[in-house]
Amino acid sequence: MNSTQKIVLGLALVLGLATAPPTQAEPPANRSALVGTWVNVNPASSGIVKVVITNDIFGFRVRTYGACSPSPCDHGAIAASPLSKTVSSTVASGLSATYNFGFKKTLVTAKRVSEYDGGTFLQLDAFNIFAAGDTRFDYMRSELFRKQ
Repeated sequence: MNSTQKIVLGLALVLGLATAPPTQAEPPANRSALVGTWVNVNPASSGIVKVVITNDIFGFRVRTYGACSPSPCDHGAIAASPLSKTVSSTVASGLSATYNFGFKKTLVTAKRVSEYDGGTFLQLDAFNIFAAGDTRFDYMRSELFRKQ
């Protein structure tokens, strides 16, 4: 192969790589086991008391509600990433999403758990990281929810 052929081959490879669409992992398509309204099994919780997971024209979303009085505080609906138990499963059994409240960011992760009383439960973990300059300590909490 002469030098001209090498240059042409090199350019063809570079152009081919530059114009190829990026590859991206596919999220699990079957999300029905997560969709619905989930209520905290601890009615005295001071954290998240209700979770609503939807999958509609607006996408896969999670909406959490905090313990407030006289009614729960709506944290708003945000986009969530569905997660499966394995790399080959098309069934979502969990999710992750991040709220940005300005004064703190909250990473919410949730997964279906069924080992309690043979029922269908959702374990939700919330990791709270306060903004720079805030004197409060970052914290996490884990809570259990039953499908309503």
